[in-house]
Formats: sequence, structure tokens, C-alpha cells
Amino acid sequence: MNGSDDPLDGLLDSVRRRRKQDQVPASGTPGQAETTGLNPLDLLALPHAQRDLVNWLSRQKQARFEQIQAALGVDAAQIESVLADLKQAGYIHEALIDGEIYYRVVFRGKVSRGGRSLPDSIWARVDLDTTEFLRQIPLFRALSDEEIHVFADKLEARRYHRNEVILWQGGMGEGVYFIKIGIVGITRLSPNTRDTQILDYLKQGDLLGEYNLLSEQCAVASATATALSEVDVLLMAQDDFIYLLENHHKAAIELARMLLQRLLAASERLSSRGTSNTLSLVIGVEPGVGCTTLGNALAMTLPRTTQGTAVYTEYPSPDNLQTLFNFELLSEVFEHPGGYDVMTPRVVSGVPAAVHMTLVMDRLVGHYASVVIGLPGGLDDSVIYMLERADQVVIVTPPGSQAQARLDNLVTHLKKLIRPEKTGLVVVCNCSTPAQADMPPPKEAELVIPFVDGLLPLPEWTGDNLPPALADVAGALADRLGRTNQIGIYIPTTIDVDKPLDTSRYVDETLAFLGKLFGGATSNQAQGVWNSETVGLVSETVYVVRTYITKADMDRHLSEVLAFAERLKHELRQEAMALEVNQKLMLI
Repeated sequence: MNGSDDPLDGLLDSVRRRRKQDQVPASGTPGQAETTGLNPLDLLALPHAQRDLVNWLSRQKQARFEQIQAALGVDAAQIESVLADLKQAGYIHEALIDGEIYYRVVFRGKVSRGGRSLPDSIWARVDLDTTEFLRQIPLFRALSDEEIHVFADKLEARRYHRNEVILWQGGMGEGVYFIKIGIVGITRLSPNTRDTQILDYLKQGDLLGEYNLLSEQCAVASATATALSEVDVLLMAQDDFIYLLENHHKAAIELARMLLQRLLAASERLSSRGTSNTLSLVIGVEPGVGCTTLGNALAMTLPRTTQGTAVYTEYPSPDNLQTLFNFELLSEVFEHPGGYDVMTPRVVSGVPAAVHMTLVMDRLVGHYASVVIGLPGGLDDSVIYMLERADQVVIVTPPGSQAQARLDNLVTHLKKLIRPEKTGLVVVCNCSTPAQADMPPPKEAELVIPFVDGLLPLPEWTGDNLPPALADVAGALADRLGRTNQIGIYIPTTIDVDKPLDTSRYVDETLAFLGKLFGGATSNQAQGVWNSETVGLVSETVYVVRTYITKADMDRHLSEVLAFAERLKHELRQEAMALEVNQKLMLI
């Protein structure tokens, strides 16, 4: 019998041909990269030692090195060699759990939408094909569809489950990882502790490994990157990434911007250690909407919530405050009986307006823990300096449809100027006249101040006579200040795709869990109509439980939230739970 007549050799040749074909995207579907992993037939092509290890490990959920060695009865050097080969082939992943390294077999395959038991409205935000995903990455914005297809066909798709290591500190990356789905935690292991404190998070659309590739000395990774949820990445080889930057200058500019933002964020974290100053900007959609009223209510509330000092002023014309509060002629500061200061800073002669503003800002931040600046007349280019430093931007708008276009334009403009992970953006609807009392608030409004009859003059306000409706909104803004990060957990109302289930207990449990960690949470309902491959059209109400938190709380507790969502998934018998972090949706 020659080699061509050997049925095992023929089967192995078939496996090799199929594996080679799997590396090429199917015709007509550019960018649909296939994830790596082990197909059961691949076992036939593995050497005996690798096949034994995979056979044993595939029957376990995961195992440590010592457990593998004890089960196979071979020396440590041989196990290390076999594991290295399997990791290189993408058949084994390492997971880091409580400082211990575990090994898992990686199987190839995808789960269809029908098996996920999730509404189409959620899937549409996470299940993007490769080319559509790349279009949303700043590096590829200037490329044509044809050019994007070329790069998409070169990407290798990889999937990592929770706790699996994507990149080890001290290791050489294989290229640049584009995070398509999920959350990646950046940690730094030390010899003195096995704790894995999260230093930073990367999410959908972020890059991993670009620092290493850009270093002239081929630097190794300085931190470990671990999947904190189910993570899908697209791996671009070093040569392809360098080619992208060298031949598409706009991609290089976008990368420089991304690296600059990371540098600024790191600098801000270092400079803010030990300080607790906050800056709130209260912007009116148009004059006369109550910007001054709400700004003063917030400045009065902040000392009670922060136990620090607070000040209110307006830009660019604070002079009306001197008349409103009856300042002494030569005084800059009015000590309000409500426990905060109102200031009208003097103009520095001979200094440009933009420079004067920076001097005023430095003075306010240097003397007060909480600074509130009203901008009743809206925005101009000179306020960009303030926007870059603001912790919270509050837009005040009247109800009704007449102001909707101005509100939409202002929100769109602001979103281009602020970073959502640093600066919170809140829209407040203020019904300042009796005629506005019954008008509907705009859909963007998170807080509404109903019409208040007989509002006292501002100089007479105290903590005791502030109208409850106004005090509630000011209190909500004070509580939200600094909580610029958002977490949302989506809780279904069906089980096994289409069987109704009362999940209100799980909603209450989630509210209590997030409330205990972060001080509060809210829930609302969202209706979704979707199509299941097995039962047809399904209509489902999804509960969304959200909380707003600080960056420090996010760093400290996100792993606990992910573990909680995973437990809910098992108890609700779902194949996946949807989780939203800073407006990025992912699956657990």
C-alpha cells in the first residue's frame, strides 16, 4: 500500500487542505475572518504528545501546569515544550485567575444569533462584520471600501474567554490587536503580590500592542492584557500595520491623536492624585432659560455633598452678578448665605481675553474645591480651554419643540469637544414659565425642573428655602459630578428564547448590587422585537439597570460587575448577557 492508498494519510491531507482554505475568506464575503481554534479533526494531525495533552485537557474546564503534569506523567520540560507549541498554533489559551495560571483548549466555532437569545437591536451593536467594524475605527476613516477590504482580508480573528491572557508583560506581541467585542483589563504583576489590580481598561474600538510595534528597539509589553469578558480581537501583522501608516498618512495622524489622548489621560490621572477639585459648566441653549438659577442651586448644593468650598461665576460677562447680588462696588466676592461664594473676577488690563480666562480659571481652581461657571449666552471658541478641563457640562433647555434644533446642534458640537470618559454631559429641561409647565421635555433631557411659582430672589436663598424640585435636580447633578463612567446591565424577560419569565427579582437584585458598590442605580424598560431562527418573531421587554460611577470606582469594581453578570447569565439560562460600559455594548 503506498501513501496515497492510506486512508489515514488521505484524511490528514484533507484536514491540511481544509485548514489552508479556512485561512482565506470565502468569496463574496470580504472581511469575514475566521477565528482560530481547534477542530476535533485537527487532533489527527497533531503529534502524539500534543494529542494526549489536548485529549486530557479538553475533558477539563481548565487546569494548572502541575495538574497536567500529574495526569500525563511526563517531566516538566516536555510539558512546557508541548504547551508552547499548542499556544503557538492557537489551540491553547492561558487564563490568569487569582494569580494562578490555568490552561484551556480553544475550540473553533461561532454561536449564531438564534442561539444567543438576544434581541436584534442588541445584536446590531455587537455583531458587526469585519469591514463594517473597521469603518468605525479612526485609523481607517480615510480609506476607501476597496482598501478596507484588502486590510480586512489580512486580519486574523481571535476569541478569548474571561480571564484568558491576550498579551503577557515582558512578551513580544504578534502585531496590533483591534478590540472588536468585550473588555480587556491592563494589569501589572509584581513579585511581591499576586493581586492583579486593574490599571486601565480597553474596550470596543481600542488598540492593543501598537506601542511595541512603533518602538525602534522592538520593545516588549510592559503590562499584561487579560480578557475580562468574552473578547473578540482582530490581529494585524506588524508589516501590515507599518504599511498602513506609511501609505495612508491620515491613518498615521489618527494614531498620533489616539496616543496623545492616552498620554493626556495618564498625565491627568497623575496630576489629579491627592486633589479633588471639580469644574461644572452650566450652558444655556438660549438666553433666559434659567442658567443662572440652576448654576447657583448647584453651587449651593456642592458644599453640602463634598464638605468643601464652592464658587459660582459667569462667562464672559459676570457683571450682571454684581447687580443681581448687590455687591459692594470694589468687591469681587459675595459671600452667599447659602454657604458658597459668588465671584465677579476683575479683568486684567492689557491681557487678551483668552489669557484672562486661563488666569481666572487657575485662580478659581486654586481657591475652591468646586467651581461652577455659567454660560448663559452659549458657546464660543474661547471656552474650549474650560471644556477640556470640565468634569461636568450641564445644558439647560426649555421644553417644547422650538428649542429642539438649537439643543441638537449644541449637543452635537459639545460631543466633538469633550471626552465622555472624563466629562459628563447632562441635559436639564427647565420649565421657567407657567406656559411651559405642560410642554413635553426633549427626549435628551435626563432631569426636569417643573415650573416653580414664587421663587425667592437669589440673594435670599438658603439651604432650607430652596424649592424641593430645584433642590432635587441640583442634588442629582452634584451626585453625578465626577461619575463620568457608566455601566448598564441588560436583563431579559424570557428564558429559552420565547418563554416569558418574571425577572423583576433579578432587576431588584441588580439594583441592590450596583447600589451597594456605587451608591445608586436606576432601571428602565426597553422594548425589542426580533426574529429567532427557531420560533419566528419574538417581542420582548428588556430591563436596563444603569449606574454612573467614577473612573476610580470603575477601575476598582468592574471585575466584580462582570462576575455578577456571568452569574445572572447562568441563573437565567441565557447563552449571553448584554453589558454596556461607557456606551460600548458587549456580551458576557
